[in-house]
Amino acid sequence: MASMPLIPWRSLRVRLIALLVVSVICVVAGATAVEIRLSTRLAERNVQERALGLAKEIDIVLGSLWGRTDLRYFHHRLADLARTHRNVADIEILISVRNEWRLLGARGRATKAEPIALDRLAMELDQPIWQLLPGGSHLGLAVAPFHLGRRVIGAIRVKASLAEVERLAAQRAQRALMLTLISVLAIAALLGLILTRTIARPISLLVEAMNAARSGRLDARVHLRTGTELQELGDHFNRMLETIATSDRENRELVARLSQFNDELESRVGAATKDLAANNVELQRINEQLWHVQHQLRRAERLAALGQMTAAIAHELGTPLNSVLGYTQLLKKEVSTQDGREKLDIIESQVRVMSEAIRNALDQTRTPTVERRPIAVAPLIADTLALVAPMVNAKGITVARALDDAPETVSADPHGLQQVLLNLLTNAIDALDEGGHITVSAEAVPTNGGPPGRPPGLRVRVIDDGKGIAPEDLERIFQPFYTTKRVGQGTGLGLSITQDIARAHDGSVHVDSTPDQGTTVEIIIGAEDT
Repeated sequence: MASMPLIPWRSLRVRLIALLVVSVICVVAGATAVEIRLSTRLAERNVQERALGLAKEIDIVLGSLWGRTDLRYFHHRLADLARTHRNVADIEILISVRNEWRLLGARGRATKAEPIALDRLAMELDQPIWQLLPGGSHLGLAVAPFHLGRRVIGAIRVKASLAEVERLAAQRAQRALMLTLISVLAIAALLGLILTRTIARPISLLVEAMNAARSGRLDARVHLRTGTELQELGDHFNRMLETIATSDRENRELVARLSQFNDELESRVGAATKDLAANNVELQRINEQLWHVQHQLRRAERLAALGQMTAAIAHELGTPLNSVLGYTQLLKKEVSTQDGREKLDIIESQVRVMSEAIRNALDQTRTPTVERRPIAVAPLIADTLALVAPMVNAKGITVARALDDAPETVSADPHGLQQVLLNLLTNAIDALDEGGHITVSAEAVPTNGGPPGRPPGLRVRVIDDGKGIAPEDLERIFQPFYTTKRVGQGTGLGLSITQDIARAHDGSVHVDSTPDQGTTVEIIIGAEDT
C-alpha cells in the first residue's frame, strides 16, 4: 500500500516547533499577565493611598480653618490642595449647615445634597474608605470623615483617576506582546534549524531507507551520527534489514528446494495416478466381467435346473407317450370303421403335439447355437409379420415398416433371428389394446475397424404404444421365468432367450419403456468376423 504524502504542516518538526512556541507563548503571556496585574494593582494601591492621604490632609488642614476664615479662602485653599495631586479628578466636602447638607466642590460650588451610603459608613466608622466607582468611569473614590475638633461634621470625597494607571498597563502589555512576538520568532527559527539538523534530516534518511527496503532493496542502510535515540533507531533498522535479508535469502533457497520437491512429487503423483487409474480401469473391467459371469452363472444355474426338470419330465412322459402312440397306430390297423380311424388320428396327432412340445421345452433350456449365413433382411421380417398376422388382425393393430435403411443381407442364423423377431412382436401384441400401433424398423450398423469390405451389422427396433413397463420391472425383464403377464400367458423365457441369441450373434438387446406410453426394444446383430 502506497504511503500517504506528508502534509508540511503535519510534520513532526512543525508540530514540535508549534508545541514549543505555544509553550513559550503561554509562559511569557502568563508571566506578563501576572506582572501587569501586579504592577497595575500596585499603581492602583498607590493612587488609593494618595487619595486617602489627601483626604486626611484636607481633614487636618481645612478642618482647622473651617469657621475661622471666609469661605472663598477656604475654597482657594482646597483648590491648591487638589492641584498638588495630579491623579485627583475632584474633591468634594459634604457638611451639615443648620440641619441642611451641602456639597462643596474643588472649584467652590456648594449645592444641596444628601450623603451617600459610603459617606455615612465613613462618618460612622470615623475612618477613611476606598472604593472603585462602577461602570466605565475609570475612577476611584476615597471617602474620609471631616472633623471639626473632635466632632465629625461631614465627609470628604476625593475622586482619583485611574486612567494613567490603565494607560501604563496598556503600554506594558504592548511591550510584552512585542517582546513575546520577537521571542517566538527567534525561538521558532532557532528550533527549526535545530530540529532540521537533529530530527527532520535523520527521519528523512530513515524514510528513504524504508522506501528502498519496501521496493525490494534489502541492502539499503541508513547512517546517522546524531548521538541521540535516532542514531540508535537507525542502527536497529540496519540490523533489522540484515536479518530480513538473511531470512529472505534463506526463504528463497527454501522455496527453490520446495519447488523442486513439488515438481518431483507431482511427477511421482502423476505417475502413481496414471497407474492407479489404469488399475482402476482394469479393476472395473474385471468387476464388470465378474458381474456378467456371476449373472450368467445364476442364469445358467436356473437354466440347468430347468433343463434337469424338463429332461426328467420328458423322460417320465416320453415313454408313456411313445407307448400310447404305438398302441394308437396298432388300433388304427384293427379298427375298420372310418369314424374310429378318424378318432385314432386325432389321438395320434395330439400325442405328437405333446411330444413336440416336450422337445421344444428341452431346446429352450439348452444354450443356443447359431449357424450364420447370409439372410435377406426384408423378406425375413415380412415372413415373420405374416406369422403374427392373425393375432394382429384380431386386435385391429396397425403395423408400420421402416426398412429403407436396412441392409439387403445380414450374416445371421435364420431360425434364431426369426425367433427373436417373433418374441418381440408377440410381446408387443400382448402389450397393446385393440387399435394399437407397432412400428418395425431396420437399419445397417456400421462396423468400427475390421478388414475392408466387411459386411455391416443389423439394428432392428420394435416400437409399440402399449402399456409400457414399470421401472422396477424394467431391471428384471431379462431374468429367466420373470414375466409381467398374467398366469398362463407367458413363461418368462422370451426376452432371456432373445438376449442369448443376440449375444450369440455378437450383439445386444436394449429396452426403453415408459408406463402408459409404450416400449421400444432394440436388437443389434453384429457383423460376422471374416
